[in-house]
Amino acid sequence: MDGMAAIWTRDTPWRQGHVLTTEAIQALGLSNPEAPDSTCVVVISHDCDLANDVLQIEPDVEVIVGRHLPKGDGNCFWAKAPRRLHVDVMQNGSAAILELVATAKRLIPKRALAAFSPDAAYSFPGKSLSVLRSWLGVRYNRAAFPDPFVDRLSQSKVDKRLAKIIEPVGNLLSAVYFDVDGGNEIDHSDGSPYDLKIVLAYPPGDDPEQTADDIEGVETAIANLFEEKHLDPTTGSWSGIALKACMSISEDDLPVGMARLLTQWRLEYMTLKADEVQPSAPV
Repeated sequence: MDGMAAIWTRDTPWRQGHVLTTEAIQALGLSNPEAPDSTCVVVISHDCDLANDVLQIEPDVEVIVGRHLPKGDGNCFWAKAPRRLHVDVMQNGSAAILELVATAKRLIPKRALAAFSPDAAYSFPGKSLSVLRSWLGVRYNRAAFPDPFVDRLSQSKVDKRLAKIIEPVGNLLSAVYFDVDGGNEIDHSDGSPYDLKIVLAYPPGDDPEQTADDIEGVETAIANLFEEKHLDPTTGSWSGIALKACMSISEDDLPVGMARLLTQWRLEYMTLKADEVQPSAPV
C-alpha cells in the first residue's frame, strides 16, 4: 500500500517513464515551481539502475518534476529542444501533454520511493518513451554549430522566424537536419557565405500524403525566408548563408548513411535563449 514502509528489491514495479501518484508527490515534497497545481513527476532513471537493489551503488531514483500543459509547443516535441520537452502521454485513457525541463531533475532515495507504487492512470506510448530517452541523451550529446554561422542566423533573425514557421507543424516533424558546408570546416572570416542544406524528417503517420503536403508547405516557407534575408535579388548572390536546398523526407525513406552525414538542429537557439532563466527544481 502506498505510504507504508517497504524495502527496494529487484522486483520493484518502477520503470523509466512511470509517473508518481499525487500521494507520493505530496509525501516527498515535490512541486513544479511554475505550476504547482499541475505538477506531474516522471521517473527518468534507466530500468537497469532501477532494478539495482544494492543501494550503496544505486541509492537514488532520478525524476523530473514536470507539469501538465493544455497545449504543447511544436518546437518542443520530438526532442527538438534539448532543455525542454513536450511529450504526449495517456492519462486515464485520454491524450495528455506533459512538459519536462532538463534542469528540474531531482534525486529521490529508493528507500523513500519504495513505499509507493506508480500511478496506473498514466502510460507513455512506445514512441513517446523513445522520444523521452532520446531527449535525455541529447543534453549531453549534441553537436555544436560554428559560432559565426549561428551569429549570422541570429543577426538576420532567421532563427526566430524559422521557429515560427516550424511551430504550427512541429508535432509532425521528428527532426530538422542542417548540413553546413557539407560537414567540412571552412573559414568564412572573409565574409563568404556558409552553404546550407536543410532536411525536414517526419514520421509518415496515419495519413502520409496529408503529412507530406503539410511539410512541403514548410519547405516553401523556409526557402522564401532565406531568400528574403540572405539573397540579393538584383545580383542573385547570397550573403552570410546560402541555402542550397530545403527538402523533406519520410523517416521510412531516410537512409542511415544520409542521416549520419547530417547534424540535427535542435532549435535551442530559436526556442530558448542561452541566458533565459530555466525553471529549477524546488530546494
